[in-house]
Amino acid sequence: MLHAMSFAFPSPMPRGGLLGLLLVLGVIWGGTFSLARTGAQAGIGPLGYGFWFLFGVGIGCLVMALVQGARLVPSRGLLRFALIGGTFGGAIPSLVMFTSVRHIPTGIMAVIITLAPVITYATALAARHERFVPLRALGMMAGLGGAALIVLPRSSLPDPSLIGWVLFAFLTPTAHGMSSVYAARARPPGLDSWMNGALFQLVAAALVLPFAIAAGQFHVPFTAPLAGELALWAHVLGGIVSQFLMFEILRLAGAVFLSQVAYLVTLAGIFWGWLLFAERLSGWIWLAAAVIAGGVVLVTRSQVRGRRP
Repeated sequence: MLHAMSFAFPSPMPRGGLLGLLLVLGVIWGGTFSLARTGAQAGIGPLGYGFWFLFGVGIGCLVMALVQGARLVPSRGLLRFALIGGTFGGAIPSLVMFTSVRHIPTGIMAVIITLAPVITYATALAARHERFVPLRALGMMAGLGGAALIVLPRSSLPDPSLIGWVLFAFLTPTAHGMSSVYAARARPPGLDSWMNGALFQLVAAALVLPFAIAAGQFHVPFTAPLAGELALWAHVLGGIVSQFLMFEILRLAGAVFLSQVAYLVTLAGIFWGWLLFAERLSGWIWLAAAVIAGGVVLVTRSQVRGRRP
């Protein structure tokens, strides 16, 4: 499938090292909501922004893979893996997020992302890749309860009319949760993390491009205001690094351990939203974040204990 002498973190890896990787990944992902919103404010359409983000990250990952000697041998199984992963791990969550942050505060988007661990466990349970554990099931219910606190109280959102966009935004953690389980279980033997990221992102870019052109949202690089262009390409650079970290953590510790990054993403996302856009979240949103975080603790606690390197 793949022949390469590529860089990878040692396996098994000490727990402290895994948590360090998770911290870096969380900080990078937490800033993406503000970057996407900055690009939107500069007039870059979500499909155009999404294409260049996915294509840029895919090319960056591909270059890193090739520099380290990675070589692919095409096969039907590899094509299926790339198509499914590119759709649910790239195209759908990226476009939903890039569209959602145009309408809802980045802090709320960051709280919604926290549901990814809960959805990851639910998906793994449905696919029989995880066993039923009562505490995890309770955590899953807590996550759903936290989501309800975002959408049900009338005073939870700055404008009640935003509820439709909030519900739409839930597709991002749903797609991420599904793709994490799939990537962890179906990854072809020998496929290194750089090439894995390249496949997912380039397939996603190819899926988005025709829609961007048809909708008149294709973005010609460097034609938007400087702030938007800087946000887009900073997003691409962060995406290249985060793709590698994500697939390495998946390889070393599994999908449920990776899903803990949601804590850090939420904190970083809320911080950047406050710093750059002066966002203030209602008490209901903070309560929702606390309830979801408690659910994530229950979902991930026993899994982390069971997979100590």
